[in-house]
Amino acid sequence: MTYVFYYVQAHIACILLLSIVFYKIVRGVNKQASQIYLGNLVITLMLYYMAEIFWAVVDGGIITATPSMLYLSNIFTYILISVAAYYWYIISEALQRDKLIENTVIRRLLAAPVLVSALLVITAYRTGLVFYVDETGKLVNGNFYVILVIVPFAYLIAASIKAFSRFANKDRYVDRNIYFMIGVFPFAPIILGALQAVYWRIPFLCYGTVAAVYYVYLTTLDNLISIDPLTQTNNRNQLYKYLVQKMRSEEQGMSLFLIMVDIDRLRDINESYGHAEGDRALNRVARAIKDACQGSRSRMFVSRYGADEFVVVAEMAYRAEAAWLADQIKNEVKRATNVDAAPCDIHVSVGIAQYDYQSPISIQAFIARADSDLYQNKKLSAI
Repeated sequence: MTYVFYYVQAHIACILLLSIVFYKIVRGVNKQASQIYLGNLVITLMLYYMAEIFWAVVDGGIITATPSMLYLSNIFTYILISVAAYYWYIISEALQRDKLIENTVIRRLLAAPVLVSALLVITAYRTGLVFYVDETGKLVNGNFYVILVIVPFAYLIAASIKAFSRFANKDRYVDRNIYFMIGVFPFAPIILGALQAVYWRIPFLCYGTVAAVYYVYLTTLDNLISIDPLTQTNNRNQLYKYLVQKMRSEEQGMSLFLIMVDIDRLRDINESYGHAEGDRALNRVARAIKDACQGSRSRMFVSRYGADEFVVVAEMAYRAEAAWLADQIKNEVKRATNVDAAPCDIHVSVGIAQYDYQSPISIQAFIARADSDLYQNKKLSAI
């Protein structure tokens, strides 16, 4: 059939496009779990495109469409698309820093629907539960065919719903771009996959998955540019962008506070225990600040400002709330030190500045006020 040439051509083009992403992932310095899983997703999709090419040449009569060939040409496509959807769910959890997916048992449990789907597909030759070849030599959907559709869509939709629920939480600014990307990702595969289910000889799905993968890859690259690689908090450039936005528009009933957090004697930790322990101390403090800032009381933006300094930008009704948050940060740092059984105690000093919309100042002056308050508090604690 004439469509076979264009169908095969489209999938070869998609394989070449994804091979570029795969090459970049392999050669890249970012070896986080999410990037490893993204590489697995790309490989799975390229195998899926190859399976689609095999299906097309069988369906088009280039390879004789015997019952065995009809089964084989469909087995690989259904299994691989489910595996690809599973990998996307795992990627989305890794990007959202869900610790559960680091557990091998949990990942295996999450893969159970894929295994059920694969078992139904592999045994279809005998059972005909999901599809079978009728007397005329055509492949017909079986009574449980819907499972093959539900499994991949369920992974995509579950990841999207979870991400959008986090994106909608206005108190969680740190990873909102990532949440939005995860929520949007399934749109192209789902919409174009539905179109291909109707017009099944037009390669809508391969274009949709390639577009989605490129969107994810470029978003994660942008995230790497804007995120401090060690502590996974926003970097100084993102802080300035955020402050420019917030200092221009006052929100009714809310005040803008800048809270500066400084790790006391980080240099001593580096000299006594090594820079690796110093990095762990920075991560511990970053995690403690994030934990203190989660909640519905106010809006927070966490960033690393300098070598041993972090900044929290918070919208709150009263200065007392900012002081309360400063105490929470100190308490969380102590708790993190105890939980991790750190070899050295970590203490932080905190300074607070409130922005006056009636007397605007520069970002540098606003930060300097918090830094001055921090210095005064550090002097008082040393007495």
